Amino acid sequence: MAPTVTILFSIGLYWTWAIKAQMATLPRPTLWAVPSPVVHQGADVTLRCQGHLGSDRFQLWKDGELREERNASWELAEFVLRKVDGKRDARNYSCRSGQGPWWSELSEPLVLVVMTDVFPKPMISHSSYYSIMLGDKVTIRCQLSQQAPSQDYTFALLGAESLEPLQLQSPARTWADFSLPSVRAEDSGSYSCIYYRKMAPHNGSHPSKSLELTVHGQLPKPTLLAQPGQVVVSGANLTLWCSRPKLPSLEEVTFSLSKAGTQEPLQHQSSAEPWARFFLPSVRPQDTGSYSCTYRDGRAPARGSELSEALELVVPGSLPKPSLSALPGLVVDPGTHVTLQCRKPPQSPFWRVNFTLLKMGSPQPSQSLSPSGTSADFHLLSVRAQDAGNYSCVYYGRMAPRQVSEPSEVLEIWVTGALPKPSLSAWPGPEVASGANMTLLCWGPSWASKFTLYKEGGEQFLPSTDITQDGAQFFLTAVTPPHSGNYSCSYQFNKNGSLWTQVSDPLQLTVRGTEPSNPLLITLSCVSFFLFLLCLLLLALLCRRSSPMGSLQGSSPRRSLCCPCLPWSTCLPFDSEPPREEILCKEASKDRSREPSDPMAEDPQGVTYAQLNLMTLKKRKTDPKEMPTESPLYATVSLD
Repeated sequence: MAPTVTILFSIGLYWTWAIKAQMATLPRPTLWAVPSPVVHQGADVTLRCQGHLGSDRFQLWKDGELREERNASWELAEFVLRKVDGKRDARNYSCRSGQGPWWSELSEPLVLVVMTDVFPKPMISHSSYYSIMLGDKVTIRCQLSQQAPSQDYTFALLGAESLEPLQLQSPARTWADFSLPSVRAEDSGSYSCIYYRKMAPHNGSHPSKSLELTVHGQLPKPTLLAQPGQVVVSGANLTLWCSRPKLPSLEEVTFSLSKAGTQEPLQHQSSAEPWARFFLPSVRPQDTGSYSCTYRDGRAPARGSELSEALELVVPGSLPKPSLSALPGLVVDPGTHVTLQCRKPPQSPFWRVNFTLLKMGSPQPSQSLSPSGTSADFHLLSVRAQDAGNYSCVYYGRMAPRQVSEPSEVLEIWVTGALPKPSLSAWPGPEVASGANMTLLCWGPSWASKFTLYKEGGEQFLPSTDITQDGAQFFLTAVTPPHSGNYSCSYQFNKNGSLWTQVSDPLQLTVRGTEPSNPLLITLSCVSFFLFLLCLLLLALLCRRSSPMGSLQGSSPRRSLCCPCLPWSTCLPFDSEPPREEILCKEASKDRSREPSDPMAEDPQGVTYAQLNLMTLKKRKTDPKEMPTESPLYATVSLD
């Protein structure tokens, strides 16, 4: 019994440790209130509990007691409180999440404040009597009225519109100071404050009057985007979107679009939305350049934002195109540093130009450089599979009006981890007759140096033959059924002679032969033909042993045939005319003396073979009066 007790004790200890370890690894969930933890009497509020990844069970606790438990998906559960009451619902809430048999710790407590008419509104003010500038320190004070009861309260600074608590204070006095040590432009907005009881139920006052706080100085910079992209063809339409942060203090702003090298903004647009759209129809190469945008407060035009980050717009033009080369090559291993050199042609009229590297499929330039020479080196550091693609470059003058070159010839960069799989096809088709000629085409990149054809399981079948721009051709002449099977191919590039790409998808070839393809049918046909020949041979042997009789007493000779398919005692006469009667063939042992001693000697050619229709044979009694006048012919049947 001692070992059993020890094992059970070990198992229980293991599960205790496992549960403790699992609880230690489950993070605490997060609990928040929507629309706010400060609500009016009789309103609805939703408590959302966000658990860890994989959570499927949730519990809501109220003042340390379990209030509700439910299953939920997406690691989130919602608990709705309908028509909240100051006494019943203004409490401390927390939640926890579970997975399997384990539960997490309880979340940080959430205080739900219900505003009632029991407490008078507080007063709000700030310490600055002058204009508030960026970086200034501002103190906002929330103070109780003289009629407020004397007890412990918690003060909360709220956003005037959202009622979301921004700061909390629990002073021993009847007021609280909320400090903003270094104001920013986004601190501009409307504020209010409340106070509520520290102890549950957490009933509170209604919000104070709103306090408008305006921070003068530059506003946060906007963002400029191009649609459909920063590289567009000449004559296309382009839309530039300027978007700003959403600030409570801003109701309407004026957006401005500028281009580097110009004195005045290109366009202005007023908007109450946090964005503006600038339309550039039918862009030309002269529109190439750096663009930026800004915005200003509609009520205080002197208050503006910083410039957005510059957006480089490229519209290729008619200047001679540059050349683009790659070092160390077009095909590189992952992690390799690649340098793309864009060189201006000698006949270009500009000496100092800007170079821009473009990648096909990308809405914006990859890189832009302003070198002092006639070329620019663009570096792709530690390339990965996503760096593979088609690259080109352009150059343009630095002085207005901007003139832009045509794009260079496209360079296709390959990273060995992303080499394309070849494809295999057959001409005239994957199924041909025996003796025909076939051509197999293995498609691959133009820079591939060697192709190989494989058959049945990857064994090499043919090396590369005729390499074209589209791949390599393999010629199979006078194919036969053994050529049937599954074929695939691969290619090799110059960089590494031992590295081959993955093989293509298999292609099944079928060569139709002339001989029958069904072995069972061949066997049955041979057996049937052999049996037919055997029957004919037996028939010939049996019929050969019948004896023809010569003519008797001057009558015309008659020939007879003994058929082995009938009883051995029946013999049928044969004549060129249809038979007029049936003659019973009997053994003529008594009349042997009257028969010629050697009938074969008299008529050596008297044996005749004929085909017999057995359906015409009938049995009939012989009448002596109707006996023929001519002598009958007899044949002796030997059963030896």
